[in-house]
Amino acid sequence: MIRRLARRRRRGAVLIEFVVVLPVFLLLLLGAIDWGWYFVLRQATLNAVREGARVGSVQNTPGAAPAAAQVAVADYLTRAGLRAYASTATLATVTVGGAPVTVIQVGLVGYPAGSITGFTPTRVPATLTAQAVMRLEIQP
Repeated sequence: MIRRLARRRRRGAVLIEFVVVLPVFLLLLLGAIDWGWYFVLRQATLNAVREGARVGSVQNTPGAAPAAAQVAVADYLTRAGLRAYASTATLATVTVGGAPVTVIQVGLVGYPAGSITGFTPTRVPATLTAQAVMRLEIQP
């Protein structure tokens, strides 16, 4: 009789431990999924703008650089399995060592990220921003 009572108490203790540990475990699991996906997106968007800046920087004519960079960003995102997103590409002149140098600036602003599990306490940012700047190889 005493053994049965002890066994029931152990079962009840296991159930209470499970109820206490389950929310913490779910928070960690869903947070790892959400943040893992966020970092995959972040790395892909950073690589996309770097690729766009690289493609734009080696164009034969500086006027063609922004359009080529935007196409390269969209292509990279599509090949990465992500949706293509409108990017910005502009030419700017900066001074390096007293000499003007033309650079191309490529950026993605507001790329949708957010939680893929729908669990809001993980606090994953809703959007991403990425930017890359490279010197034009053929100066105007």
